[in-house]
This record gives sequence, C-alpha cells and structure tokens, in this order.
Amino acid sequence: MDRAKPHGELPFLETQTEAFIDDPNAVLGSGAGRLTMARTVFGVELYAYDLARPCFRDKRYGNRSAAYFAQRGATPPVMTFINNGNFNMMGPEQHARVRAIMVKGFTPPRVEKARDQIKALAHELVDGIIAGGHCNFVSAFSHFFSIGVVAAFIGIPREDVRTFDRATTELRLLGQVPMQPGLPRLEAALAVLHDYGNRLVERKRAQPGEDFVSDLIRVQQEGGDLSPEELVWSIAGILLAGHDTTRYQLAACVRAAIEGGVWEELAAEPKLVPALVNEAMRLYPATPRQIKILLEDMEIGGEQFTAGEVVAPNMGAAGRDPAVFPHPDRVDLHRAEPLYDIGFGYGAHFCLGHALAKAELVDGMTILTRRLTEVVIDGPMEMKPTGVIAGLEVLPIRYRVRAA
Repeated sequence: MDRAKPHGELPFLETQTEAFIDDPNAVLGSGAGRLTMARTVFGVELYAYDLARPCFRDKRYGNRSAAYFAQRGATPPVMTFINNGNFNMMGPEQHARVRAIMVKGFTPPRVEKARDQIKALAHELVDGIIAGGHCNFVSAFSHFFSIGVVAAFIGIPREDVRTFDRATTELRLLGQVPMQPGLPRLEAALAVLHDYGNRLVERKRAQPGEDFVSDLIRVQQEGGDLSPEELVWSIAGILLAGHDTTRYQLAACVRAAIEGGVWEELAAEPKLVPALVNEAMRLYPATPRQIKILLEDMEIGGEQFTAGEVVAPNMGAAGRDPAVFPHPDRVDLHRAEPLYDIGFGYGAHFCLGHALAKAELVDGMTILTRRLTEVVIDGPMEMKPTGVIAGLEVLPIRYRVRAA
C-alpha cells in the first residue's frame, strides 16, 4: 500500500507486532484523542468499536475474494482452496448455497451431544500434564484439544489427526502480508489436507456413519448442490476454522484468567466461565483483525473511501475501546452491557461453528480451573503474528493439582 496516498493524512502504524496485539492502547491512546483509524500494510485499520462492528453486517463491506488473493500473488493450488473451501472468501451466492448445507451439521443437539467428548478429552489432556507441574500450555494442551474436538465432531478417527494437525496450523499464512514468503508452506499444507479429505470421503462413502462428513455425503448423493471439490475442501476449511483459532483462544482464556487474578474465582463459581471466555476474546482475540473490501464509495469515521479499497477492523483494538468498555485492559467477569459481541463475527458471516467453539472454550476452562490450582505464568510468552490469525505459541505455566 502506498504510504502517502490514499488517506495520506492518516498516520501509518505497524500493528502486526506482539507489542501492539498485547497492548494496543499504548499506541492508540486511552483518552478522548485515541486514534480511531490508521494506514497499515493491511489497508486502513479501524480501531473504534463503533467503526469496527458495522463491518460485519453492513452490506457495503465485502469479504476478501478470489480476486483479492490473485492480485497478491496466490498460486493455483491456493486459489482452488479459496474458491471451494473457505466460506469467508466465497462470493455471496456460493457462500449462501454452501453455508445452507454446512449449517445443518452444526445443529444444537449435535453440539450438545459433543460436549461429553469435549469434557472427556479435556480430562485426558489434564491427566497428561499434571505430573510435570509445568508445561507449555499451547503445545501440551490446546493444540491437541482444539483439533481433537473438531476432528471428532466431523467424524475423523482420532488416530488420523497426527497426519494433518500441523498442516491445519499453516493455513493461517493465507492472511500474511505479503503472501509470497509463505506460499510454499501453504501449498504443502493444502496438499496434505486435500489428500486426506479425499481419502476420508472415500471411506465415508463406503462406510457412512452418524457424523458431519457422512451427512454431507448423503446431501450430495440426494442431489444437494455441493460439488465434489467443495465437499473435500470444505473439510479442510472446517479444520482450519476449528483448530488454529480455538487453540489460540483457549490459551488466551488461560492467560486472561491468570493475569486477571480470577482463576480461583472461576473454580469456585463455574457459571462465570462464559464471562471469562468473552473477556478473553475481547482482550486477546485469535483473529486480531479482519479484512473487508468496500463495495461502494462511503464515508467511515469522517474519512472518504472509494469502492475497492481495503479496510481492516482491528478486533483487538476495538475490544479495548475505552469509549465502550470501562477499564478496557482489565478482566472483568461482571462487566455490564454492552458486551463484546463480534468475537465470532456478526451478521451473515457469523462463525459457522461458533456454538461448538464456545462449548469447547467453556468446558475446557471449567475443567482446567476445577483440576488445577496455584496456576502462574512461568516464563516468557511467545507469539507469531501472521495476519488475520495470531496468538500465543508459547504459554509456559506452572501449577499444582487441586485437592479433591
């Protein structure tokens, strides 16, 4: 992006840094003069909650399209996934058609039924870390918890997870700016996921079960409007959405509970865990920004924009807007409304699997706080910001087992 034009009067900020993601108000300010927008490598970022929130419902804001990625050097393998497997990047008609089919797999009864599996996996992973008394929470717990939950939910055998669990974390490179350095890794990951998806579909056709993938195959066999490529790539898209973001968000929940000094309060009152999850999404969102394309000329926050320009609601900064959230950098389990309500998107692109992700975060934190005590951060935290998805790769924690 040209740093002089357009919007040359706006400051240019480097926001894809660990320092900004951890404490945006240190850069933007916390008083009446807080910055509401700035130019960045992603486009003009929006930092005020009242500017960011409409981006998810106002139809003048579009999502990244195939053209957006083609202009930025995406190769044919990457474009194939974008066109067939990433719901957020499909055109409106294709998105509506495919989403209408996919949403049938995320019914409330199915999500509720999955909660026993979620809790069992959480207990199993806690069993695996308690003896040591310390661990990197991400690599020891949240990495396997998040991919294990979504894999079981859609019908993937547990023994298969290790064949693709690293590939799903590479798909975050779609949001990296510039794209080119990450393209070889991205192509390799997509090849792994496409190959696995093909083999899974073949197995499910031969031996269907009562699971998400089998349901999609039945829809297709009964004349449902879902192409073979859309079926396979949609599996990859669901694994992407259900793994990396949730493993980061669960780590953010643990961090927020420790830093906010509320771990023991949550253990004593589990009904407060959903409030902690919401606060963690506000403070440390696993998707620290979204990318939107303007579909027509419009005015945003007093600045004139033209159709085709890129704007990026910065979720982390919007969640800490002091004009909306009193004491914005503090964990508050009793925060009064309005609550942060864009963590899973908003409007037509509201996260397809939000109910499953919310159940996973709530049940995971409930079990962690019930079983562990004296939990502290035990060393430097490490983050690898990569565009649209970012979070802690290293969260070292020390703990003791809570007495029964």
